[in-house]
Amino acid sequence: MNRRNFALLVAATVTAPRAFAGDAASCDAKLTSQLEECERIVGSLRPDKAGLMRVFASDGSEFTAGQAQWMKGQLRLVSRSCADGDMAEAGRRLAEVQQLLKEHHSRS
Repeated sequence: MNRRNFALLVAATVTAPRAFAGDAASCDAKLTSQLEECERIVGSLRPDKAGLMRVFASDGSEFTAGQAQWMKGQLRLVSRSCADGDMAEAGRRLAEVQQLLKEHHSRS
C-alpha cells in the first residue's frame, strides 16, 4: 500500500466515528447524552489485534472482541436511527448497549 492510500485510510478511520456523532444531534437531549456516554466507553475498546480475545474499556470493564464490535455497530445504528427520526428504535438499541455495559461494569 502506498503512502497516499495509507494516509487516506488513516484519515477515514479517524473521522468515521465523528461522522455518526453528528447524526445523533437529531435525537433529544437525554438520548444524545446517553449516546455520548456509551460512545466514550465503547470507543475506548480496542480489539485491534487479530485473535485478541478480551478487551478492556476505560472504566476497567472487560469484553470479548465480538462484544466490542457488536456495541460499536449498535451505536452506529443508534446514530442512524436518530438521523432518520426513529427515536423508538434508537432508544431500544441504546438500551441494549447500556445493559451490556452495566452487566460488565458490575463484574469488575
